[in-house]
Amino acid sequence: MSGITVSGGAGGVGAKLDDMRLQAQQLATLSTELIGRSGTAAAKAVDGDLLESMILSPVTGAAAEGAIVLASGSLLLVATETGVSAVFLEGAVVAYETADQLIAAATVALHNGVAFVIGVLAVPVGLVAAAGVAVVGGAWMLTVAGVNVVVEGVDSLVEGAQQTLDQIGDNPWLLLSPAGVAGLFTANSIAAYSPQEVIDRTAATYADALARLQELAPIAGQAANEWLGDNAWIEDILTDGAPGLLAGLTFLPGLLPGFNGLMSVVTGQGWPPLTYEQAIDAIATGGGRFGLFEDGTAALEVGADGKPKPHAVPDTDVRGLGDLMNGSSEIDRIGGDDFSDIRIVESAGPPKSYIVQIPSTQVWNPDAGPAANDSTSDVVAMQGEQTALASAVLDAMRAAGISSTDPVMLEGFSLGGITAGLIASDPSVPFNITHVATAGSPVARYDIPDDVQVLSLEFEEDPVARLDGRDNPDRANWTTVQGDAPRLIDPATQELEEDGPGIAFSHNSHRYEEFADHVASAGDPSVDAFVDSADPFFSGDQTVVDYRGTRQ
Repeated sequence: MSGITVSGGAGGVGAKLDDMRLQAQQLATLSTELIGRSGTAAAKAVDGDLLESMILSPVTGAAAEGAIVLASGSLLLVATETGVSAVFLEGAVVAYETADQLIAAATVALHNGVAFVIGVLAVPVGLVAAAGVAVVGGAWMLTVAGVNVVVEGVDSLVEGAQQTLDQIGDNPWLLLSPAGVAGLFTANSIAAYSPQEVIDRTAATYADALARLQELAPIAGQAANEWLGDNAWIEDILTDGAPGLLAGLTFLPGLLPGFNGLMSVVTGQGWPPLTYEQAIDAIATGGGRFGLFEDGTAALEVGADGKPKPHAVPDTDVRGLGDLMNGSSEIDRIGGDDFSDIRIVESAGPPKSYIVQIPSTQVWNPDAGPAANDSTSDVVAMQGEQTALASAVLDAMRAAGISSTDPVMLEGFSLGGITAGLIASDPSVPFNITHVATAGSPVARYDIPDDVQVLSLEFEEDPVARLDGRDNPDRANWTTVQGDAPRLIDPATQELEEDGPGIAFSHNSHRYEEFADHVASAGDPSVDAFVDSADPFFSGDQTVVDYRGTRQ
């Protein structure tokens, strides 16, 4: 496995900026204190006792006055230098943050511009390409048919000539009539010509070409898959520039009178959308007009006593990052299409703490069903709104007896991580969320509090992790680890995959499980700081139960 890239966390730029800002505040405080002490020292120069003593000893008094002036001046000088240093440090932080914001804004503008051009050209270029393929394909098919007609014609002439020669050998007297020979040759050639043979030969050529295309398609597909994986920045342009892309796709229809007004009515947004958030809202609202993305409410499976029913998970321990990712794979397999499986891992402590594992998307139908971990939850969560899945998670936490003071780690892969970020960023949630761990989750736009420790794992090739169109914040409490998606052992052959996962197969919880183990042992200070802070969640006796949530 290749190396990793770590941003944020204890060793990140954000932490260093925080240190600089803190140091600037301390220097400013020290400068104020020194100025005060300088004034106190200067006041001694006009002290009544000192002035009276100068009458008796002018030389000594003058020396004392000079020392006081020198001391107070030195303190004032040091105070000034300290104050200037504080201003300089604070200014450096502000300058860096301002430059970073300007670069980010410029990047968004550039991405929107490029995405707009892509959107404008997509339809006409697609139509031209399709027409070109149709014309070239049709011309080729006609050419193949024409060639086979000619070939069959030549074959029939050869066969007709051979039959005529055979007939002349049996009846030499036929040579006495050249016209008769010509007529006989013509009749034999016509009889030898087979339209069915032309059809069969043409069909065989088409079938052979199709078979060759089918052989080449996986090769071309894998090449495209790996190329897109290696150039995933293309998705950054399309996601960050989502407003520009939507505007571009509808630019030509938008020239028609009333089209933009119609789109505004359908999407509930001014058209075209101007921000990423407006673009997501337009998709959600537009789908809602047709009965899609209707999230509803959530409920947990109950037992005979009418209370939420926990399902014990024996022989399961969560002792590190790899175990977290393995748990994500397990709960996805358990839930399926019928319900969302939510896992609660209680560590006895002290102090007692809980890991809450949230399932990823298992149903891609935009028409909401009983399993709340579906594409509806994805869209609603990306809007920043609480979902039925999030409600089921909170209900499971209450059912597990988690108090408002117990430390809680929220963890999830894909939608599970999105939901974890959504819950952690909601100030109304009545739980003590101290840690969040995500894998392959677009969570950059969530305002997770500074006192929550966040670890985000992302593959360079993973398209889902890039759907937020923004880098995760570089903050002291938020560590992001990026790297290449590892190849896995094929369970059928027990051999390592030959091809890289590329953009199509990188979004996989098993790959993140292997990546998490590698990350935990990489020795990066930011990662180590997160793991150390999370140690109570992985220590002591553990009890694991699952709750089954459904959408109502």
